[in-house]
Formats: sequence, structure tokens, C-alpha cells
Amino acid sequence: MLAIPDLAKFGRSDQLHAALYGIREFVLVNKKYPAEGDIQACKDLATAMMKKGKEGECLQLDIEDDCFKKAISYSSSSISPMAAFFGGIMAQEIVKYTGKYTPMKQWLHFDIYETLPRGEVNKAPLGCRYDD
Repeated sequence: MLAIPDLAKFGRSDQLHAALYGIREFVLVNKKYPAEGDIQACKDLATAMMKKGKEGECLQLDIEDDCFKKAISYSSSSISPMAAFFGGIMAQEIVKYTGKYTPMKQWLHFDIYETLPRGEVNKAPLGCRYDD
């Protein structure tokens, strides 16, 4: 079972896990991150990957288009505040691994899609530290 960081988004971790499978397989096959036009290809790869697992050990869910679209739209981006947040989580997990506390034993998918801009976004590099 995947960790649920926000109970208002129950089931979103499963959707993001499936999207991660699709993005990973797309990158392995095409040697590039997917664009918005590659949503169906990633979705097909994720579905095939989920069916490939053993019965009872793989995700069995209907993939939501909206969640997949958002995950793919920002898959090639590096969002600095999120990178800092996950760096802090990783540091805590390393301390836990030394034996004093219990580390997490599953995936953590943390989404904050509501903070993303709505509509079209200009992702062209500006040559500053705030570039994707």
C-alpha cells in the first residue's frame, strides 16, 4: 500500500505511481521525457507495465487522464522548492536507516497540483536560476 500524504486526495498516490511507470518506460524507450502529445503513449506503457506484474502485486486501477496529463506536463521540470523538500525527506530517511527510528518502507508520492499555474505556461529558459 502506498502512503497517503493527503486524505483529501485518496487514491492519487496510485494514479501518480502509474504515471511514474509510464514516464519511466517512455524515457527508457525514447531517450527523452514525454511531451503533452505523448500522454496516450505513456498511458499505454503504464497499463502494459501494470498488467505485467504478478496477480495481486500490481496496481489494478483505471488511469485518470487529468492526473496523467499533469504528471507528464511537468515530468521534465525541476522545481527547486520541491527538490529541497524531498532532499529534507531523504536526509531524515537516512538518519532513520541508522537504526534509531523506523524508515518508510514504501513510495511517497506528494502532489501539489493546485499550486501549478492554470492554462499554458511558457517553459522557455530565461538563463536564470529559476529555469526548469
